[in-house]
Amino acid sequence: MRKLGLFVLLLLLLMTASSRAQKTPATKDRRPVASSAWVETTLKKMTLREKLGQMLMPYYFGVFASTESARYKELLHQVEGNDVGGLILGTIRGPLGIERSQVYPSAVLTNELQRRAKIPLLIGADFESGTGMRIDEGTSFPSAMAVGATNDPKLAYTMGKVTALEARAAGVQWIFAPVADVNNNPDNPIINIRSFGEDPQSVAEYVAQFVRGVEENGGLATAKHFPGHGNVSVDSHLALAVVPGDRAELEGTELVPFRAATGAGVSSIMPGHLSVPAFESDPTVPATLSKSILTGLLRDEMKFKGLIVTDALDMGGVTSLYAPGEAAVRSVEAGADVLLMPPVPDAAMAGLEEAVKSGRLSVRRIDESVRRILLAKSRVGLDKNRLVDIPRISEKFARPEFETQAQSIGDRGVTLLRDTPQLLPLDSTRPLRVLLVSLSADPDPYPGETIEPEIRWRVDSLKALRADTQFSGVSALALPPPDTYDVAIAALFVRVADRKGNVGMPEDQRAFVNQFLATGKPTIVMSFGSPYLVENFPTVKTWLSEFATNDVSQRAAVRAVFGQAAIAGKIPVTVPGTVKRGDGLSVAANPMTLEPAAPAMSTRLKPAFDVLDRAVADGTFPGGVVAIGLHDQLVVHPFGKLTRDAKSPDVTPDTMYDMASLTKVIVTTTSVMMLIQQKRLDLDTPVIRYIPEWAAVARSDPDPSWRARITVRNLLLHDSGLPAHRDVYKDAKGYDAVLARVIAEPLVHEPDKQVEYSDLGFILLGEIVRRLTGVTLDVYAKQHIFAPLSMDHSTFNPPRALRAKIAPTELDADFRKRLLQGEVHDENSWAMGGVAGHAGLFSTAGDAAVFAQMILNGGIYAYHRLLARASIDQFTARQPIGDSARALGWDVVTQPSSSGHDFSPGSFGHTGFTGTSLWIDPERGLFVVLLTNRVNPTRANEKIRQVRPALHDAVVESLGLANQPAPAR
Repeated sequence: MRKLGLFVLLLLLLMTASSRAQKTPATKDRRPVASSAWVETTLKKMTLREKLGQMLMPYYFGVFASTESARYKELLHQVEGNDVGGLILGTIRGPLGIERSQVYPSAVLTNELQRRAKIPLLIGADFESGTGMRIDEGTSFPSAMAVGATNDPKLAYTMGKVTALEARAAGVQWIFAPVADVNNNPDNPIINIRSFGEDPQSVAEYVAQFVRGVEENGGLATAKHFPGHGNVSVDSHLALAVVPGDRAELEGTELVPFRAATGAGVSSIMPGHLSVPAFESDPTVPATLSKSILTGLLRDEMKFKGLIVTDALDMGGVTSLYAPGEAAVRSVEAGADVLLMPPVPDAAMAGLEEAVKSGRLSVRRIDESVRRILLAKSRVGLDKNRLVDIPRISEKFARPEFETQAQSIGDRGVTLLRDTPQLLPLDSTRPLRVLLVSLSADPDPYPGETIEPEIRWRVDSLKALRADTQFSGVSALALPPPDTYDVAIAALFVRVADRKGNVGMPEDQRAFVNQFLATGKPTIVMSFGSPYLVENFPTVKTWLSEFATNDVSQRAAVRAVFGQAAIAGKIPVTVPGTVKRGDGLSVAANPMTLEPAAPAMSTRLKPAFDVLDRAVADGTFPGGVVAIGLHDQLVVHPFGKLTRDAKSPDVTPDTMYDMASLTKVIVTTTSVMMLIQQKRLDLDTPVIRYIPEWAAVARSDPDPSWRARITVRNLLLHDSGLPAHRDVYKDAKGYDAVLARVIAEPLVHEPDKQVEYSDLGFILLGEIVRRLTGVTLDVYAKQHIFAPLSMDHSTFNPPRALRAKIAPTELDADFRKRLLQGEVHDENSWAMGGVAGHAGLFSTAGDAAVFAQMILNGGIYAYHRLLARASIDQFTARQPIGDSARALGWDVVTQPSSSGHDFSPGSFGHTGFTGTSLWIDPERGLFVVLLTNRVNPTRANEKIRQVRPALHDAVVESLGLANQPAPAR
């Protein structure tokens, strides 16, 4: 009969920590099956001291520790001397703020301690907002309140799942989360954004999902701080907090999420250091030490079978009442199984031993707790493997998809509470000067550290001011003149931190915010942390909240302000007299991409399309594609056929063309601009600095001194003195051989005096890019231009499989003796292997349109910044040279021009020998891409010279732009 009773008890313990809700997301349950045999065998062999040790869980910091250091020896004492059952991984306060543990040192140290431990250690950590909360390299999620603002409890499951997977990879099995408190007191100084909100039912949904996410992915979840820490106004780290309300009120509010947690199968519950008169008649007894609450309410009434772990016993809510040994004993008497962070573990052990010896605690009572602890260890597989698989940490920890999921949750939690002037979203495609003022209500050596770089690449200029409460006071700040910026952003940080005692802003910081609000400049306030801060600034017209302060939340706020992410968050708490729970404005995202134009625009452009149809009929080219963009609206119009054969396939919008000299602007010039921005290249540095061997052939020039004067700028402006072209391919084959011939080519005139459009100069520029980057031009373009812009149909040397989609160029009867399709038409580029600075690119009108829009946007497209607006202005500015004019790499409007008569004077563009062209009118927000294969079947056909200007004139007139003066650039 006794054996049967033991069997039934073990069966109950093997069941989940409590009854589970039936509806759970479909997922693979990663929990191993607990071994009752191991539990009972281990328990039977343990001494009393070993049993008591299992109930202790001291703190440790996961960084390198010498085996001779005092810190390591103290840990070893706890593991070998006190036989502690587990350790909690944490952070420390350093001179510059919180310092987090590091994943590899933590894992190595954990493994060493596991090897030393007689019984496997249960490792825990406070991962309320992901492993990044305590481990430097871990994934950080927004706070619980930011997740609550998404109005999607399933995201809490994702958060719990990722946290559990990373925790287990790092050697942590026990996650001290989620916070199940209902934050229904705006004056609460310690829960605040750690809660999912103020509505009990809503909080319960998020808690249950987080618990399932952890438990179903190999971790042990913990609901805290029982029976509810939300309705207090005192930080329990400092003193004993009192929870008001009668039993009925607490049953209808505070206990609701905890019942949901037990229903979801939570493995453990953490009581808070709280005085709860509704459940404990003695107001001086915190819940942690209350038998009425832990045993009477939690065990007996709520039927909770899992672990009860105290909140940290080094907190003022307990230390102010009892010595370490007495606090430990009272916790166990009350019903706790695990004593978290006893301030003096040795004193806790001594107190427990004396209590058992005196009969105050029975061995049976100790066995109950130890059995539950061993069962938890078995459930997470510690009985079979206690060591971290260190070589596989990099495979399982901080995976890119985890960061993506965390960022998505952060984005969805951003909440816009006010935007009277409709400032949002800001537009990075337009010139924008921003003043950023970052103020931290806490010690912070660099407030806005994440925000600042996140804003900088989106705007044309950024002036950043910052202040905190320790390192740099707000009194030292001086606002710049209002005419030096277009919009101000105030980033206000109010952290919720233990032992801080409040969640407000210092008065001097509030005064400074009001000071620059008074300038009248458009101002956006981004509030990070406490949701209640908004009530202190009633005059702010645009207020955006992200209820967290970590990096992922800061990025989310910036992404929302600039339209990269939609704004749809709803505040999950009420701010008295200011906003109600559920408030929040919605703002759609701005994709910052070209959008298909309405059919009406295509109808208006019919006269332009007629020009192309007549040109096909007249034999100018077999067909082509024109892409016309105006104010982010795009029309792509294919016309004609791939060849002049009547049976040839029709051209499609995705037909690829040999771009010929458009390679110069799309690839080579852009690559040069990027390298100049990176300060790896300088416009006015002599070419011989990058290609030293070029100096050796100066004696062949008309004046040997000329060559040393030629700079990168000269190559881009085509005024270097190099000849326009040489048929190098006739007696040189291979990249190096052709390059050597180009380098040896004598100059034909003095630099800086006249324009001589030269392929040879751009071959040299392509080589300079190769030497500075270590990769060939095609590889650099793919990595740094095509991939960021999703120009997926742009390439050099297209594979044979794409040839059916490529318009043929010339029937080369003289040199290659074949129809050229999918191999570069330019002979010198072909001889160089198809990759050169002057020709070789194949692309589509759609891809070229994306590139053109990126230029019109000031160097950014789909939130990928390639170029600075200042760089584009510099490179496209008209520069008179002799009796002509050019821009850096680009052609400009002269008469006659292939851009016609009506493009604005500030327009720029380029043409390609095969029948391609690209013209951009920044004043009108207009571009025209024309791709044809006019050299099919022969290059002798030059009718395109008349068609290009006619097309551009027709486009401008059709769109009603011909009689409109272009706005000043």
